[in-house]
Parts: sequence; structure tokens; C-alpha cells
Amino acid sequence: MPSVLRIPINNALMGGDYTVPLSVGTGTEPVNLLLDTGSSMLVVNGAAYDPSTDPNAATTQLLQTASFQSGTFMASVVRTSVGLAEAAAGPVVTLPGANLAVTYDNRPGTFGQADGIFGLAYAALDTAYRMPADTWKNRYQASQLGLGQQADLDPYISQAATAGLVSEKFAFAVQRAVTSLVLDDPATDPVNGGLFVLGGGLDCTDLYSGPVISVAVVHEQYYNTNLLSIQVGGQSINVPPAAPGARVASNSIIDSGASNITLDQGLYSRMIALFNEINPAFATALETYGPGATGGCDQTQIDLTQWPPITLVFQGSDGGHASVTIAPQDYWQFDGAGRGIATSTLCGDNGMLGGQSNFGLPIFCGRYVVFDRTASNRHGAISFAARA
Repeated sequence: MPSVLRIPINNALMGGDYTVPLSVGTGTEPVNLLLDTGSSMLVVNGAAYDPSTDPNAATTQLLQTASFQSGTFMASVVRTSVGLAEAAAGPVVTLPGANLAVTYDNRPGTFGQADGIFGLAYAALDTAYRMPADTWKNRYQASQLGLGQQADLDPYISQAATAGLVSEKFAFAVQRAVTSLVLDDPATDPVNGGLFVLGGGLDCTDLYSGPVISVAVVHEQYYNTNLLSIQVGGQSINVPPAAPGARVASNSIIDSGASNITLDQGLYSRMIALFNEINPAFATALETYGPGATGGCDQTQIDLTQWPPITLVFQGSDGGHASVTIAPQDYWQFDGAGRGIATSTLCGDNGMLGGQSNFGLPIFCGRYVVFDRTASNRHGAISFAARA
């Protein structure tokens, strides 16, 4: 019978994104990987794991490369055991022969303070190159990619489901989008922790309460969604679908690997205009103290009771509308840039996302969020409910 794991996670290493401990190969010390629904690779820093010292590891002719944060990495795909556990006592679920990309060329800090990435999206993002020879021994560089042929890999979540270890679904239960810096050691602050549920979803009824809102996944690449409108207070703006022939498969995605809500620039400007109509000071504060701005503001200047909620209306998994409301305390993160300092998590993309908006961790805050790839609609569903 497939297992359901409830694994403690924390955002202190990354300053916002959540990491989960995994065991790799024969190693007894866990590696901490960023949980990312915006990618599909299972990748670990070669400084944290050396396959040449692992008798379980089988090197291959497969190579993977991608850009993340501070730069591009090159990684050899090895096949070895990867385990996850509910506690430090040891792995509860171990997948032998997992596809694991091990970096041999990456800048320091590519993965922040984490040891790599646990990609949770679909196979379309888990591409590799089959090179002429063993990639761990030969350490091919980016200029040599033309020597290889493209190959597709199964992400960890798919491999584990095929092996009958877990169902092809998972969930998050978290409170913060940005690490709270109230305590000297943020890792010990309960608000910075949460749960990652592997193999379970709405069947874990003790983890949520109230109604369940189910959003359709409209394409199997990222967790692609169709955003229909945005409401700020009592005002609303309609959002067009992705244009025919656009390089993006939909106008929005849900991304656990992002601490912000990054809107298409035109849509962001329209939303800021709605805040401006309510109170010009609101628009000024969001643009002044948003992501990328220096520092933040004294949070006593932000009276959250006066700020409106933001309601996102998506295409529902039943074909209707599904509304997810983000409270002011979630798009503002108090104590996020320091004790007593607030930062906004709303920003525009400056045209970088090709007409797509990226909904990161603020949409997860205070919720139980289930990514169910087994849902009966075509591509699966993302469900939102209040965290119990």
C-alpha cells in the first residue's frame, strides 16, 4: 500500500523557500533540498554528495543543465537510492535507482544555503542530454551540449508513484512566504516551519478545515493555471488568457519555489492602479517596499486592518470559477526584512515571464495546498483549504 509521509520543513535556510531533508545513496547525513513546484529536476550539489564514494550509485551518459538564482549549473545524472523520512530516525520511503542530477560545475550560492532542488513539476521540465560517454567522468561543458541527444527523464514523484511507494500527489501546510526574523535563530521559530505531505492530499482531513477550493491544472509542464480575474477590495480586472502561439502554456503558474507574487508587468500596473483608487498611499507603499527594494518599512506604518484583500479567480477543476483570497498579512510579510520591518511580496516581471504571472508562497500562507496529479480532470488539480 502506498505510504503517506508528513515531513517537517523549514524556510530558515533559504529566507523564504522551504527545504526538506533527504538521504542520498549510502550517506547518513541528509541533504536539504528546496521544494520547488516550478521545476522538475532532482538535483544535488556535488559538494554535498559524491557518487564516486557511493557503492549504490550508477553513473550514466546523461547530463542536465539549468539556470537557478545566481547562475547555470552542469550536472551528471546518476541513479542511486533517495529516501525521505518523517523523522530523523531514518528513511521511511526509499526509492532505489532515482534519477539524481549531481552538479560538477556551478557557482557557489547557486542553490542559496540549500544543497539542491527537489523539483515537483512534470516530466516536460526534466529534460537531459545523452552524451557520448559517462558524464561524471568526462565533465562535459555547456559548449559541448551539441554532442548529445535530448532525452526525457521521469521526475522523482513519478518514479516513486510508478514503484508503488506513494500516490502521485503531495501537499504543503505553511504559514510564511518570507522567513520571520523575530528570533535570533529563525529555524527555531514555529512560524517558519511547516509540513510537506508526500503521497497524501485531501485524504489527510485532520490537516485542513472548511471548504475546499479546487483550481484546474491546464497543462502538464509547470503547474499551469488559467487566471480569470483579480479583485482588490470591491474592484475587479479581467485577465486575458495566454495569447495563441505564445511561448507560455497558460497565463499563470503556482510555484512553491518563489517567495513573491510576480505578475505580468501590465497586469501588475493595473492592480497597483486599483490600490491607488482605494488609497494612493497603498500604491506608493507596495511599489516602494516590494521585492528588490532596499530594506523594508517600519511595520507600525502598515495598518493591515485598512488594507484590502486580493482575490484571485482561476478556472476551477470543475470548469467553473475558483476564488482564492490572499489576506493583507500574507502579501505583506511582517518581520521579513528584520525584526519590526515589513516587506511586500507583490511585484511586476518587467516583461521577463512572457505574459505569465507566477504565484509563489503568499498564496500558500495559512493554507493546506494539495497538488493532485491523480485528479479526474485532464491534468490534475490544485486544492486550497484553511490549515487546521
